Amino acid sequence: MASRESVGASHLSLPFDASEANRLSWDLGDEITTRAPQTHTLRADDVRVTARVHDVAGRAVVVLVRTPAGRERHYELPHADPRDVVAAAETRGFRRVDAAPETASA
Repeated sequence: MASRESVGASHLSLPFDASEANRLSWDLGDEITTRAPQTHTLRADDVRVTARVHDVAGRAVVVLVRTPAGRERHYELPHADPRDVVAAAETRGFRRVDAAPETASA
């Protein structure tokens, strides 16, 4: 009989490896994404998942993932670069849907 359990994979399609991320509370994630600049918007059309990538002062990336049901989840990717997050997302079936300029280091 087939099992519905996933083996090492989340039931939610994420634009990054979940083992490299820390899930944030909604309040903390919302506060961070309100203040940190958004650098990219990603979409996986086959599963209707969108993700907004935020650069947190060059120290981390916070990704806001919106599920097909409209729920929002925030994930921190410590020591990540937004460009690397986008490149990894593209290998996972996500595509960039914005024209956001690349962020410059000050």
